[in-house]
Amino acid sequence: ATRQCVYMLASGSAHTLPLRALLRGVRLRACRRLLSSTSGAASAARSIVPEAPWYLRRPVRVFRVAVLGFTLYQTGKAAGHTEALQDPDGMVKTLVKAILESQHVSSRGAKPEAHGADSPLQVHVKAVGERVLAATRAWVAHETARLEAELEAAKARGEYLGDLRDHLRDLRAGAERIAGEWTWLVTNSEGVNAFVSPYCPRHVFVHEGLLHALTPTEDELAFLIAHELSHVVFAHGERQLEHTAIAATAQLVVLSLIDPTGVLEFVLTATFGQWLEAAYVKEYSRVSEAQADDCGIGILHAGCFDIRAASSMMAKVGEASGHTRASWTDTHPPPLERVEHLQRRAVALAEEGTHQDCRSVVQLLKRLYRASTRSKREFA
Repeated sequence: ATRQCVYMLASGSAHTLPLRALLRGVRLRACRRLLSSTSGAASAARSIVPEAPWYLRRPVRVFRVAVLGFTLYQTGKAAGHTEALQDPDGMVKTLVKAILESQHVSSRGAKPEAHGADSPLQVHVKAVGERVLAATRAWVAHETARLEAELEAAKARGEYLGDLRDHLRDLRAGAERIAGEWTWLVTNSEGVNAFVSPYCPRHVFVHEGLLHALTPTEDELAFLIAHELSHVVFAHGERQLEHTAIAATAQLVVLSLIDPTGVLEFVLTATFGQWLEAAYVKEYSRVSEAQADDCGIGILHAGCFDIRAASSMMAKVGEASGHTRASWTDTHPPPLERVEHLQRRAVALAEEGTHQDCRSVVQLLKRLYRASTRSKREFA
């Protein structure tokens, strides 16, 4: 074995010695360990093949780790797409079940499940949700038309168009994401939460605990759903996953630089990983929540809801959470800050006025809602 190692080292010394030694690093290190057990073999091996300098080893190590992280991310994403295409309905049921289990809160030990179609809470959430969905599509169409007009005007003035084009592209993609048929699920969880998930498109989840603890009015519930649909419009969930993957890759790269042996990796992951997540991922989460608030109250305005319900609903959420102070590790802005911002936005939207008689629209929708619930009770 010693003669084979010396022969390999000697044969690799003819062409670009440092680079070849670097690319064959695993075998070379094993040979050096073997040769170091003899008296003069270690010095002979170093004289035959000098170790590659650090400024060559470190960049290659970083590149190798970055490629590995990107490959793992893309492989997992492709595997998920393949499974979804093979059995779309079965995959949706599996994802819904997994989401209900992961978000379930129960002091009675009840199993996670969704309310039936005839449940009063389910009927109410679905009726409000369908109306908010229509308002969301109208808001996206209005904003798209406005941005297209601004883009043409900016072209005529010869101004920079990058930001307008990016925002317009996001809205057009958002219009596709909110198209189609949606599912509204009221779960039996006692948690005070409502959410959408990038893993399960066109599904809105509302916890029963939120409806009982906060007792939102129809307009307040509309803002809550509009806020969640805003996350879908701007693809906040998908981008959050991308930010998380980037942060994890950056963590691997940095650890490969400062800890090439891997001895301190587990210790540093517990500290450095949390710091990186708070500084990068959670910062994006706070920005996306603020954007969803702005979009949500705009949807209320477009759907003829009471825009004052946005701030009142956020005040209820803040009171229930008990969160008052801001922290750089938070995923949401402070509730008081959000309430004040929504109040200012409500004043601005009220000054803009509306293009239709919202009072007659609201009365008509309420009559239709009462008629639909009455017919369901008579049918039951």
